[in-house]
Amino acid sequence: MSEHFDATTGRRLVRCFTYARISEDREGGGLGIERQVEDCETLARQLSTPQVEYRIVRVFQDNDLSAYSGKPRPDYLAMLEALKRGEGDCVLAWHTDRLHRSPMELEEYIDVCEPRRVDTRTARAGHLDLTTATGRMIARQLGVQARYEVERMIERQRRKRDQMAQRGQYFGGRRPFGYEPDGITPRALLCPACAADDGFRTVRLCLACGASGGFAGTHECRSCGQTEGFTVECFCECGTLAQLAPNSEATRVEQAADLVLAGASLNSIAARWNEEGVKTSTGASWAGAEVREMLLRPRNAGILKHRGKEAGRGGWKALLDEPKWRSAVAVLTDESRRTTPGNARRHLGSSLYVCGVHGATMKLASGNTMNHQRGLPSYSCRVSKHVMRRVDLLDAHVQAAVLDRVSRPDAVELLAAREEPVDVRGAQKDMREARATLTQLATALGDGSMDMLEWRAASGAAKKRLAAAEAVLATAVRANPVVGLVNAEDPEAAWNALDLGRQRAVIDFLMTVVVLPARRGRLPGGGYWDPEAVRLDWK
Repeated sequence: MSEHFDATTGRRLVRCFTYARISEDREGGGLGIERQVEDCETLARQLSTPQVEYRIVRVFQDNDLSAYSGKPRPDYLAMLEALKRGEGDCVLAWHTDRLHRSPMELEEYIDVCEPRRVDTRTARAGHLDLTTATGRMIARQLGVQARYEVERMIERQRRKRDQMAQRGQYFGGRRPFGYEPDGITPRALLCPACAADDGFRTVRLCLACGASGGFAGTHECRSCGQTEGFTVECFCECGTLAQLAPNSEATRVEQAADLVLAGASLNSIAARWNEEGVKTSTGASWAGAEVREMLLRPRNAGILKHRGKEAGRGGWKALLDEPKWRSAVAVLTDESRRTTPGNARRHLGSSLYVCGVHGATMKLASGNTMNHQRGLPSYSCRVSKHVMRRVDLLDAHVQAAVLDRVSRPDAVELLAAREEPVDVRGAQKDMREARATLTQLATALGDGSMDMLEWRAASGAAKKRLAAAEAVLATAVRANPVVGLVNAEDPEAAWNALDLGRQRAVIDFLMTVVVLPARRGRLPGGGYWDPEAVRLDWK
């Protein structure tokens, strides 16, 4: 370590790097980091003497990053690079476990510090002299102890979460949108009888007999002994079943799911909520990606997620029926729906209108093939440019047909279901039975009464049954996109209020737009638009 001096005081200068890290910032705002830095500043003052000044020249900090997880710590790596360049003489930390909990990281740190005689001082674990064998041994022992403690902590946490999952309990964390901070009570509830808005109790009701008070730590009803599962409801102190308050977070979860099923875009939902002043659970504005993440959460359907998988019924009231949630998830995870800024749908008929010659969908023509009349954009067949039509004229023609159809006296028939209903109860029963079978097989594997080969053979059928039931529920709910247009006082205003995705869904629901080759030349009446070259096949 080369020596440096302060020209004004004449004292030897020890250039110090401060490193602070916190694994999980529960308080927010990096307050834990600030306290570590303050303690290191105090340590620097305590180490300084009339002859030597320990001066902090750089502060490195990694917030919400664990030293045990293996994830890169940007500032820690930057500090090592600065030490290699000889920019620091001493590292100050709150404790050695703030620096590293991995033996591999410790050895790398020693390789950097030892040849450069970099000192390591901590506010809680004292001085580590990595230039001596004894100092390195102490550092390694502290590292082993820290790793042992974190592994034991993780084992305890996993066991605790396993027990909580078995009981359907809430794991905690950031408040879920649609729920109170307890993660159990919907936000918000009202009593229709006494108008109370708090003081509700959560009750688990057996699906088989309707009894309450069972299922404490088990999925077997104490009253009837059945394992059909339970549902969760909230009751007022007066004994009345609580209802979701209008326009509350809880009701907006289902609102968003209905809009997605009807063809609305996530960005349009986010924009609407932002206009209405609806905030995320952290008080931020909405974006389409955040709406998607919120809707994909199994907890919305009352399903507990543990270790990345569905783990049965959670002990909170569902905001969505399971069939509706699974149907919304199927829409959101459909690869054909996913778009990027480069290929997002910007026109009503892109990939929706069909060429009447080749049967391929129409696309927006490229820049050098725009309509020769005033350079207006056109749709063209994906296979060939032999069928082209101006975007504005074709879209206006299709929209006029839609408005005419939803304004007819028989428009109410459009609201009738077009498909056979899905056996929701049967699918849910299959799911419960398949999960119960898998639980029994896992227990048999755990106690040694079944080996791995037997378990794989026996569990295969149950897994297939579970997957088949989930697939059935994923198609159980298909929202009708024309709801809101039929019998509207002003159909045109209702149509214009829909976002592009919803308008496209309406067209796809009502008709197939087939674009045929147009007649050549100027048509009677003096224009070039040929409505007879567009065929609307009503569904």
